Order: sequence, then structure tokens, then C-alpha cells
Amino acid sequence: MAKFLDGSGVQSAITDIIKNAERKLLIVSPYLKISTQTKHYLKSIDKKNIPTVIIFRTGKNVNDDDLAFFKELSHLKYGQCENLHSKCYLNEKEGLITSMNLHEYSQTHNWEMGILFSKQHDAEIYRDVIKELGHLVTQAKPYTEVRAFCIRCGKPMDEFNPGKPLCNNCYPIWARYKRKQYAEKFCHACGSDRTTSHLSFEKPLCKDCAGKMQKK
Repeated sequence: MAKFLDGSGVQSAITDIIKNAERKLLIVSPYLKISTQTKHYLKSIDKKNIPTVIIFRTGKNVNDDDLAFFKELSHLKYGQCENLHSKCYLNEKEGLITSMNLHEYSQTHNWEMGILFSKQHDAEIYRDVIKELGHLVTQAKPYTEVRAFCIRCGKPMDEFNPGKPLCNNCYPIWARYKRKQYAEKFCHACGSDRTTSHLSFEKPLCKDCAGKMQKK
């Protein structure tokens, strides 16, 4: 029977679903920042020639470490899906629908929960989830790195320019008052809305991205 899990249970279930996969593994997570331990498990199943699919949200850059890791795996396919908000983890035996992203911050800071189900005991649920994931995978597109993000709405922008960090829709709204220190939500470089940095027109980059820019 399907089982409710709290945050610690969700994290444990995600690990089990990944490391116990024998024939297939599907991961749907809008945001990604994969822990070292999870990478070890993914590498282990890749060595067993197990097909793995990871789908994340369009407009969210994969960090350099995760992207380099993806390229090391021979049996991984990854892509992006527009407006993705669902989180789901599934192998050939069981699945998990949850609020938790495959992201270190979610695993250590957020209040999460989920529902664990099995193919054997929850056949109808498992079948419906597989069907929906099939639709999602067909909608996914190859990953292309986003150059920049609007600091107000978070939408991808064609050009990275810290001097012009607002998209064409948001700039006219900002220009009415031109308050350069007005608090904005998204980092212009990475698109993160989870940073503790104070973002504004004057300072459109989070601390991490600003630090990387200074090192270049």
C-alpha cells in the first residue's frame, strides 16, 4: 500500500530508489544540485548499464559540477521541460511523488513530504505515474545553457549584462521609479531565487556569482 513519508523518510526513499534500480531510473526535479553520495549511486547504476532519465525545469542552468558529472555517465539522458514543478523518482519496482527536489538545499533545509508507492501493491498508481512520466519525457527538450535571467520575473534573457538585468517586460515597470536599490528576487547570472543575497538593479548578482565574476 502507498505510504506517507516525512522529510527524512523522503530523503531515504530517494536514495533507495536510485541505488536499487535494476532496469530503469527516472528522476523529475525542477531544481538540481546533486550531493556527492547521490552521484556515487548514479555512477554505480550507470556501470550496470541501467538507463537513467533526469528531467529538470527549462530556464534553470545546471551547475558546472553536475553538468560535468552528467557527461561522465554513458547511460544517462537528461533534458528540460517548460513550467516543470512536479518532483518524482521511479525505478522498475517503486516510485515516489514528493515536494523534494534533487537538491542539497532541499534535503537539508526545507520541510518536505511525499508518498511512496510500489508496482506490486499499488499497480494502478504506478501505471498512471508511468503514463504521465511518458508524456513528460516526450515534451522534454535537450538542455541548452541559459545566458542570463531577469532579476524581477526570473525569465531567461538572451544577453548577460549586469548593467541591464531586467527583461523588456519588467524594465518599463522599474523605469517608472528607477530605484536601483529596490529588492529584486532572482540572480541575473544563475537565476536562483533561493539566495540570501540582497539583489537589486544596482547589485543583480548573488554572492556566489559575483565571486565567480571577480575570479575571471
